Amino acid sequence: LQRQLARRRHDQPQRRALERGAHIVVGTPGRLRDHISRGALDMSALRAVVLDEADEMLDLGFREDLEFILDAAPTERRTLMFSATVPRSIATLAKSYQRDAVRISAGGEAKQHLDIEYRALSVAPADRENAIINVLRYYEAANAMVFCNTRAAVNHLTARFNNRNFSVVALSGELSQNERS
Repeated sequence: LQRQLARRRHDQPQRRALERGAHIVVGTPGRLRDHISRGALDMSALRAVVLDEADEMLDLGFREDLEFILDAAPTERRTLMFSATVPRSIATLAKSYQRDAVRISAGGEAKQHLDIEYRALSVAPADRENAIINVLRYYEAANAMVFCNTRAAVNHLTARFNNRNFSVVALSGELSQNERS
């Protein structure tokens, strides 16, 4: 009951923000799933899905939420996954939800598809957010979804998008640890 009350307290402002529309939605997997399930998040025009720290989100138990969201997203979209490591769980997720996926590794691989142009951008960890913004701009992703693993990351990345005049909505459960359990 306490969790439901906390969710309702934060649900209305987020719903209103979604109704006003946004080019980019940044949120935690659980909160994004909640809004999709309630019909508050229309993904019909979605062009790109970005999973930042995908390995960490899977480690934190978000696999079911991520699969729900990816299944609800249009099939004609770009799915970008950023991960420091590529364990079997990430490789499986990529194989299931990406078409003609290209893996760019800092260590490099000996084999490449000759029909695909490869480009990699090496950035300092502090510049990762700029890289996400630039990739979204490059692919002209007018509508996109960016996943973050914490509410603080959602708020931080939302501020970065706002500073660049993107129309963005932040979604997170905004539940304290006590409210989650």
